[in-house]
Amino acid sequence: MKTLLYITAFMFMVSVHAQEKPKNVSEETNIKTVKINDGKKITEKKVKLTTREEQQVELAEEDKNKVNQTMVDAPSKVTKTLEVDNDGDAFYDSKFETAHYEFNDKVYNFKKNSEGFLVSTKSKSDMSPLGNVIKSSKENHYFFKTNDYSGIGYFTDRGNFTIEYYDTSTNKLVKQDFILIKK
Repeated sequence: MKTLLYITAFMFMVSVHAQEKPKNVSEETNIKTVKINDGKKITEKKVKLTTREEQQVELAEEDKNKVNQTMVDAPSKVTKTLEVDNDGDAFYDSKFETAHYEFNDKVYNFKKNSEGFLVSTKSKSDMSPLGNVIKSSKENHYFFKTNDYSGIGYFTDRGNFTIEYYDTSTNKLVKQDFILIKK
């Protein structure tokens, strides 16, 4: 009886693990030591930049029943994490994380902060803020606020960020998709 129970538990764990969607993940970490001379003393700070790219593995429909299937170009999520060590111990003191999305032929940066994300876009030479994304108590739901409108946002299965808001000028619900940048 115990053997049957163990086999059933093992099969359940294997089937749960097999349900995950495959993805390509690449991660690159660069660590640099920066020396700062303030006129009185020279201090060293370590800066660590980690670039992580995740891409869902999608296969061509025409190769559905073949052994060697062709991969289809899918959007990828690029996350950059910048960590700074100010005091020379083994731990990094500050951490900044950003992801890049595309909407209306513009590139948007989603920079993580304590409440959620700050969304900004590159204009000519600098980054200009678009709005704030604040995490809701409901999983994968966010409040999105700009100077022009407020709405609800969520991440889709493909990693895109979708915003839905009510447009008072047209009396309609508007849906905007921030698409992950394809490499």
